[in-house]
Amino acid sequence: MDQNKTGNIISFDFGEKRIGVAIGNITTQISHPLHTIETEKNSERFKTIEGLLNDWKPDKAVVGLPLNDDGSESKLTQLAKKFTNKIKNKYNLEVINVDERYSSKEAKQRIIEDGLSRKDKGRIDQIAAMIILESYFEQKK
Repeated sequence: MDQNKTGNIISFDFGEKRIGVAIGNITTQISHPLHTIETEKNSERFKTIEGLLNDWKPDKAVVGLPLNDDGSESKLTQLAKKFTNKIKNKYNLEVINVDERYSSKEAKQRIIEDGLSRKDKGRIDQIAAMIILESYFEQKK
């Protein structure tokens, strides 16, 4: 294995207002909520992302692809694809898109089950990013 490889994968739940971030490991296939980027300014978003990438040194990234219920694309799907390409090109990082339909709904359900507030949108976004990463791990099995 390459000495620079950590086995870490960073995951993003892309949104126009917030981006949820989770981190996981290829070997353990365990993921954890990590951070919420709560700005709409791209320069600030990518400054935060760069810091997370430097801290965690992931081998690849996973970005949730927000599709409509019928699998068709929306405006947000196109924005998520642009976000994916920017990470790929700016940081020379392998990025995989994962269908994220229902991840936010599942995140809200998990928050309810854990007795946390559904009003904590940032936490919901982090958990959605974690669910997206769990979906990626499931697909790899």
